[in-house]
Amino acid sequence: MNLSSTDRPIWAVVPVKPLLTSKNRLAHLLSPEARAAMIGDFLARMLGELQQVEALAEILLVSSDPAVEAMVRRFGVRLLAEERPLGLNTAVTQAARLAAAHGAAGILILPADLPFLQAVDVQQMIAHLTPEPGVVICSDGREDGTNALLLSPPEEFTFQYGPGSFHKHCQEAAARKRVCKIVDFPGLQFDLDTENDWQVYQRARYQLSGAACNH
Repeated sequence: MNLSSTDRPIWAVVPVKPLLTSKNRLAHLLSPEARAAMIGDFLARMLGELQQVEALAEILLVSSDPAVEAMVRRFGVRLLAEERPLGLNTAVTQAARLAAAHGAAGILILPADLPFLQAVDVQQMIAHLTPEPGVVICSDGREDGTNALLLSPPEEFTFQYGPGSFHKHCQEAAARKRVCKIVDFPGLQFDLDTENDWQVYQRARYQLSGAACNH
């Protein structure tokens, strides 16, 4: 893996649900196989972007899906294999412990369904870290969920993923007396959860493909 460690090594952590059961809210639009293929494509694109970020020392996927194991081998990243899905908060807690045990100074937690994430978004997140214990957080477009959460150090933080996690994570940071910085990068804020999200994604993909053809 062409990632260089830093004086304060940061690990990217990407929890991945079993692909065939992902995005159930889009079940009326896409088959389980189509949804699995879509998330797989998103994840592959994300890993390619993350591997361009020199400040990341490691990329860690957390999943129980054998298809994700194949992705790990393809990209040469780490895997924390779950015997069965244990829930997002448990998954990221275990990942934080693993990263800390291997000397990580911080972790950046990202969901797998960010189709517009770019390496520069991650670089800018990391640039907001300070020497003090801190949290850098980016919400979803509705300012409800947490689409990117950067913790330094990676321990002594109780994850609050679920409804209203953005505000709960901000409150957790305050309770832990961590410096909390809120950022809003469009490439991180767009995730794909609803039919409206799907339509926005389709329009954006059509525009991008049209622009490519015009060049």
